[in-house]
Amino acid sequence: MSERMEQVGKRLLRQLTTQGYEAFWVGGCVRDKLLGRPLKDIDIATSATPDDVMRLFPHSIPTGLQHGTVTVVEERIPYEVTTFRRETDYADHRRPKSVEYVSELQEDLNRRDFTINAIAMDADGSIVDPFGGRDDLKRGVLRCVGEAKERFEEDALRMLRCIRFACEYGLQIEAATWQALLEHAPLLRYIAMERVQAELDKIIGGAGPDLGIRLLGESRLLQHTKEALPWPAAMADGDEPEPGGPSELWPGPLNVLEGADLRWAYWLLQQGVGTEEAREGFSRLRFSSDKTSTITALLRVEAWMAPQLAEAPAAADAPLREALARAAVRYGADAVRGWLRLLAPGAAAPPRAGRAPRDARRHRLHQSGTDWLQAVPATRVGELALGGRDVLAALGRPGGPWLGRLLDDLLLAVALGRLPNERERLLEAARQQIERDAHDE
Repeated sequence: MSERMEQVGKRLLRQLTTQGYEAFWVGGCVRDKLLGRPLKDIDIATSATPDDVMRLFPHSIPTGLQHGTVTVVEERIPYEVTTFRRETDYADHRRPKSVEYVSELQEDLNRRDFTINAIAMDADGSIVDPFGGRDDLKRGVLRCVGEAKERFEEDALRMLRCIRFACEYGLQIEAATWQALLEHAPLLRYIAMERVQAELDKIIGGAGPDLGIRLLGESRLLQHTKEALPWPAAMADGDEPEPGGPSELWPGPLNVLEGADLRWAYWLLQQGVGTEEAREGFSRLRFSSDKTSTITALLRVEAWMAPQLAEAPAAADAPLREALARAAVRYGADAVRGWLRLLAPGAAAPPRAGRAPRDARRHRLHQSGTDWLQAVPATRVGELALGGRDVLAALGRPGGPWLGRLLDDLLLAVALGRLPNERERLLEAARQQIERDAHDE
């Protein structure tokens, strides 16, 4: 896909240049090409106007005419083609009040955020790099185009993007750029929470999440969001930010986990953030309800399992297996399966002082928990060998709240191995339960 995308992208450049226009790949695709990374998308900057582009390419969509952008679709792949432009003063530290088409590539590159994103490449692979972005990539340095304070004042979202690029590419943020970020952190209050969420999710889910968490703490950016996040302990590292530059890249536990959801859960658990506090923060960040539910389910499993682990005998598997089965019935097998993956960062670490038995139990769960969970006969009522209608027909009773409670009891008994998941055995257990309940009344 990436190779074909490149071929088509070069063809688009040649189609523009043969018509007398200048055209270049720009931004992230050039950066990733220089780094030998697969391309996710290709952006093109050109001297052609949007009308010119739509005339040349029949399969084009006017997706951003106010910014001079047309999306050209070739072989089902979208390419954003934008006219060379300069931007006027920015409104609310986020968007330019207006754009003006220009005829020179240099002026277009002048408006970009970081030197590594202000590199252009023509169809023959020749590089245009007026700000030394290619050398910065080689040196492992991230710095703004021109004055960092001006770039952050124009668009405060660039501060979060700065941290994201540093993490994703393992770059050291230049001292002047870092200092400008610290000074302009309060401007983040102008940025919509949806945009903050998108950047944070990319930081957590990207190549350097542990460095990202460290830089977010050192910069204290998250203390300045438009809507306050209820995670104060997770937003500062406890020390005053260092003006000379952020910490070096450092290894940490989040890299061991795959996917942003697990990493969010692990980070919040390490910071002592509870389920409701996490849910409130995700609501303010405009996370989807599905993503919120997935992450908070992991927190609920941890809250329930922690005391079980503390009380379980150190050398016995049976209590651990029972606790795992109960958790699967209570919270769902998927949530428990995800929680087991959260044990990975500490699995290779030696037990901590005073916590050796509990750490040993977590290590045992990390080793065998997935197999134990797989062996649980049923974790949902729908997996039982009978349903509510079977019970009503066999017992000749009208439905009511009792039926749900009975099925839950049968499910737990099956999950714990106290009943086989067989229709007749389950019906017999149901009759016995009803008789006991009637006798107790």
